[in-house]
Amino acid sequence: MKVEAECLLCLLERACRQTGYVGGDRQAFFQVMTELLDMLHKEFTPEAVPAYLGTLRDRIVRKATGRDPYEELKRQANEAAWKVLPAAERFVLQADSDYERFRRLCMVAVAGNSVEFDVMGYSFTLDRLGGELENLTLRLDHLPQAYAQLEASREVLFLTDNAGEIVLDTLLMRYLKQRGLTLTVAVKGSPVLNDATLVDAQEAGVDRIADELITTGLDSVGLILDAAPKPVREKFTHSDLVIAKGMGNYETLTEVKGAGVKVLFLLKAKCAPVARSLGVERGSNAALFLEL
Repeated sequence: MKVEAECLLCLLERACRQTGYVGGDRQAFFQVMTELLDMLHKEFTPEAVPAYLGTLRDRIVRKATGRDPYEELKRQANEAAWKVLPAAERFVLQADSDYERFRRLCMVAVAGNSVEFDVMGYSFTLDRLGGELENLTLRLDHLPQAYAQLEASREVLFLTDNAGEIVLDTLLMRYLKQRGLTLTVAVKGSPVLNDATLVDAQEAGVDRIADELITTGLDSVGLILDAAPKPVREKFTHSDLVIAKGMGNYETLTEVKGAGVKVLFLLKAKCAPVARSLGVERGSNAALFLEL
C-alpha cells in the first residue's frame, strides 16, 4: 500500500504524542520534529509505504528520548485483554461447526486489533475493548477462502501486531495447533509503536502454544520483508498460510509481488487511507485473503 498525502499529518502528530509520553523536554521535541521533517523531505514521496515512514519516525523518537513511548500502555493493554478473554472464549464456544468456530476466532482476533493509540482521528481507550467483542461484524469477509486454504495447509506463520491484542490472538493460535498444524508465531524484534515483543508473547503464553516463537529481527511497523533476516524471509515464503494482523502488516506485505504466498490479513481499518485501500468505510473490520 502506498502512502497518501494525509498520512503526513498523522506522522507528525504521532511523533509529538510519543515524545510527550516519555516526558520529552523542549530540546527533545525540537530534535524529534527537526529530524522528522528532514526525513520526510527525503522519503515522503507518492511511492513510499506508510509503515516504512512510521518505522523511521519511531526510530527518531527513540533516539531523541532514549525510551519506549508505549511501554506503560502496552502493559495496560495486556491487563485489559486478560479481563475480556473469558467473554471472547464464551463467544467462540457458541459456534455450531468447525468453520463457524474458525470464523468467530478470526473475528475475536480482529476485535483485538482495535487496540491502537495515536492514529489521527481514531479514538480508543482500553475500557472499550470489551465493547469490541459485542459488535463483531466484518465489512470485508474472505474467511471462506481462508478456511479452504487452511484445510490444505500444514505450516502456518502468524505475524502478530499489538500488545493486548496478542492475548486474544492466543485463542486462534490454540485452534490452529488443535488442527495439527505446525505453527510459528513472529513478534517484533524490538519496541516499535505498541507492537508485541517477546516479553508480551511470553506473558500471553504464546511460547507454550506455538511450535516456534520467533522475532522478525526488526523494529519495523509491519514486516518489511526485504529487510528481514534470511530465516524470517524463508519462513514467510515456505508457509502454506500466513496470518498477518494489523494495518502495518497490510501496508508492507501488499507491496510484496510474485511470492506466491497466501496471506489472511485480519485488521480494523483505523485510518482513512487504509480503509480506502481495502474499499471499506473507516472503522470497518476486515478479513482479506490474498495470494501475494
